[in-house]
Amino acid sequence: MYKKAFSDLTRGLALYRVWIYQAWHEMSAKYKRTLLGPFWMAASTLVTAMCLTLVWGILANRLDHLGELLPYVLGGMICFSLAGFMLNDGPVLFVGFAGMIRNHANPYSYYVLEAVCKAILTFAHNVVVYYVVCACLGALTIPHWSFVLALPIVIVSMYTWGTVVSLISARFRDLQLLLPYIGQLLFFLSPVMWRVVDMARGRALWAQFNPLYGLLEVIRSPLLGQMAPPHAWALAIGTSVAGIIAWLAVYPPLRKRIPFWV
Repeated sequence: MYKKAFSDLTRGLALYRVWIYQAWHEMSAKYKRTLLGPFWMAASTLVTAMCLTLVWGILANRLDHLGELLPYVLGGMICFSLAGFMLNDGPVLFVGFAGMIRNHANPYSYYVLEAVCKAILTFAHNVVVYYVVCACLGALTIPHWSFVLALPIVIVSMYTWGTVVSLISARFRDLQLLLPYIGQLLFFLSPVMWRVVDMARGRALWAQFNPLYGLLEVIRSPLLGQMAPPHAWALAIGTSVAGIIAWLAVYPPLRKRIPFWV
């Protein structure tokens, strides 16, 4: 059982040329013959971040700090796209590839890896726009070296939890509708727009025990030129370890049922 599951993962990783190409092709084909191409995704994220920054600046009476708030909010939004992958993209992952799963002999890990790769490519486009905005605001900083350590941790969490959520959601289709709403709720409960140090104790405690906050902060802090706080690293590593345990508990015994559930 476990031998076949790890063989599936190994064969999926061996097809890295295929799923990287497919992820890029699917993302770029969607914006074929457009002026900005895939950067339309980054543009929409930027506009949303500007609106949220303005609203939050008014509510928090910090309009004089918009130049500082916008990089923070924009960085939070593009990093949350990775942290919330399992809730936003995971529920429809295997079901979205149903036709290919039924008609091709690809390892099931291939489809998760392609989805994760597409999310990483989207994140890379957003990061380019992020630094352009920071340069225009005079807030450009050199990325902290801890980004190199944080990204693999986040990718492991995306893959393991994405696989588990997608597999369970293929069996229980209600989760495909429920989990994205939970993802939206966690977006506002997570410190994407607000800072933990500025909040009341109750909300600050929620952030410290929010697993998505750890995955979010270990990526955003390096983009802002600093290292994430220790409790964010603990949350991120704990979430990834829990994802590996969940993957070992769910994927090996249920992997063979995927074609029947999708």
